[in-house]
Amino acid sequence: MKQISPKLMGAALALATLASGCKKDIDTYFTEVGGQYPTLRSVLGTATFGSGTGTNIKFITGEVIPIEIQFAQQTSPLKQIVILQKIEPSRDSTVVQTVAYAPAFSKRKNADTLVVNYVVPAGANKANVRVDARVDAQNGQTKFASFNFRLAEATPTVAVNSGPTNVTLGTTSTGNAPGDVVRYNLTLNAGGINTATLFTTAGILYKDLDSLNVYATVGTAAERRIDRRKLAATGAATTLNVDEPLPAGSAGQTVAFRFEATVRAPARRTSATAATGVAVVAPTPFSGTVRTGALTYAGTTGGDLAAYDLTAFAPIAAASAVTTKDLAISSTASNAVQFKALNTTRYVRSTTAVYTAATLTSVRQVYTAAATAAQVTALDNIVVGDVILVKLRGLDQYEALQVTGINRTSTTDVTVNFSVKAL
Repeated sequence: MKQISPKLMGAALALATLASGCKKDIDTYFTEVGGQYPTLRSVLGTATFGSGTGTNIKFITGEVIPIEIQFAQQTSPLKQIVILQKIEPSRDSTVVQTVAYAPAFSKRKNADTLVVNYVVPAGANKANVRVDARVDAQNGQTKFASFNFRLAEATPTVAVNSGPTNVTLGTTSTGNAPGDVVRYNLTLNAGGINTATLFTTAGILYKDLDSLNVYATVGTAAERRIDRRKLAATGAATTLNVDEPLPAGSAGQTVAFRFEATVRAPARRTSATAATGVAVVAPTPFSGTVRTGALTYAGTTGGDLAAYDLTAFAPIAAASAVTTKDLAISSTASNAVQFKALNTTRYVRSTTAVYTAATLTSVRQVYTAAATAAQVTALDNIVVGDVILVKLRGLDQYEALQVTGINRTSTTDVTVNFSVKAL
């Protein structure tokens, strides 16, 4: 008969006691009380164009926002999803919509998804609106997630502050001809702000501007849009100059301008018509007589015939007052002729087509439209056929000059012939 060693018997009893004690501790420590909470990963309202970003999202009453909710059940099946809202200054939330649960698993997002079209409620401008999504499980457990936005004014405003000012002439609404650029000064969203951190923030919170449309009515003809300008995406008050050329064919008639500011989403627009129209006159022609002139450069000083007076249409002696020297040959270095104004006259290089059709009005318009950097006191590399538009001595006087011949008599000496269209 086999006998069990007392030592082995003691070890076995010790192991049994230890195992019994561990089981009891695990059962007590991991006792589950109630069901598990459902998972609610995110709730996100999709901002439309011009609605801001991050914490500065803004919507208008009646706007429809798609809200996407990502969630998952745990140990207990889901019962429903509830959408609630709270509108500042109220402290109470109200139920907007209750949606019965239906499985809609997205492999890409690894969660159930639900998209709800939420209609933005009415409220005071700048009021904060909190939207809550609540997921309810059948075991009574719930989970919340939220996002916030502020209520904005939907419709922009337009005010015409001043105008018309004839930019081409530099004077107010006199002698306006087709093609002249007239300026109106506008303010959009007067008193407007782009974002608001508090309900009490000063100003009106506007949706972002999108564009400015400019319409013109010539005489009794139908109105037509003549310009569309992209605006900075902001709801803040914006003051700007609007420069528009007077339409072709408007001579002898009055042109009325209307300015329309637009918001893209949801589409809103407001316009204002300038109180003062623009009376348009016919272009001022140049004289039918085309003057001719010549400059002779002799040696390093140019001699007596190296300068020309474009008001008297005559060459000027070297000893004459510099204020009369509108056109001079100042250099023939490297076989290249340079024209230079020795007074305040300025030049703009142009084209044969401009010279052929030149009137005082058209030359003024082309000159004024040129960049400031192109309005110069000196022109290099003069060649036959060059067309030069001239603004005389800082005054509202313009001429068109074309080089008709260049005759070199030595390596330094040269004669330049030209024709001039002027009043």
